[in-house]
Amino acid sequence: MRTFSQAERACEASFSKAGPYWHAYTSGKNTPIIFATEADLKFVMNVIAQAAILFKPICDAYGCHIGGLLIITFEVMNNHLHFVVSGEEEIIRAFFDYIRKRLKRTIPNANLLDLQLKPIETLTALRNQIVYTNRNGYVAFSDYTPFSYPWGSGRYYYNEIPLNTKSSDYSVTQMRDLFRGRAPEIPENYLMIDDYVAPSSYCAINFGMSMFRDAHHYFYSLTKNVEAYSGVSADIDDDEFLTDAELFGKVIAIIRERYKTDSLNNLSKAQKIELAKVLRYEFHSSNGQIRRTLGLTQYEVDSLFPLRVNSR
Repeated sequence: MRTFSQAERACEASFSKAGPYWHAYTSGKNTPIIFATEADLKFVMNVIAQAAILFKPICDAYGCHIGGLLIITFEVMNNHLHFVVSGEEEIIRAFFDYIRKRLKRTIPNANLLDLQLKPIETLTALRNQIVYTNRNGYVAFSDYTPFSYPWGSGRYYYNEIPLNTKSSDYSVTQMRDLFRGRAPEIPENYLMIDDYVAPSSYCAINFGMSMFRDAHHYFYSLTKNVEAYSGVSADIDDDEFLTDAELFGKVIAIIRERYKTDSLNNLSKAQKIELAKVLRYEFHSSNGQIRRTLGLTQYEVDSLFPLRVNSR
């Protein structure tokens, strides 16, 4: 078993094999639904696979990634996208332009996708961005865990998913339907899941996992180290980064310290209003999440925060 120092040095060595690193994303704030159906989500997953193949980097004899774009992880939401990538800025913009151009042909609101880039300069920051991205679907949709959300690569981190279907098992006609155009040039050994190319076929999952000392380190970051993601959320002006259950735990800790009680029922309306402001400005909670957590009415919350109504 490696010592902590040995494991950390191995992570630093992996970090040095690629770069520059970026969080490439589109804003979900006040953006309407873009991918409205499961078919739309499958389509965007396949388009991302096409783009990944088109801009794929090569590896030298030392395992260093040269040229192209390395997708370390990504997540597709109904109205925005998150990518953690390595590559030069012009390559990333070309990669994203290709995706948006393909999507615009059949998804009208795809023109609203506007790329934003934030550089990632340290190993710690890269870890936080990977986990923040991999938590995105889990935070937004209570029916999923970080290991079951299907629209991205997050569930492949430290998780074995049986994949038995190859792209070569699909007919030309089937592939045309799935990619909404000409049959794509997908490597025959690429694996498919539920009619889209599995992200493990083209994303650098093992490379992303090498940024963490071991599985325990990743699991802790995913479920326990949630305060680290407040900075990420603020930096990209994103919405809530905690699940309802995680936020409720924070609320209980706050009211114990401030109001010396363990129950929200013991708070006055004025105290709940004060607490609502903490949830909005410190935890980036949506109007809907504040309403659910504090038991306020939608009218009360929307009156407090009228410029960013989000009843999710």
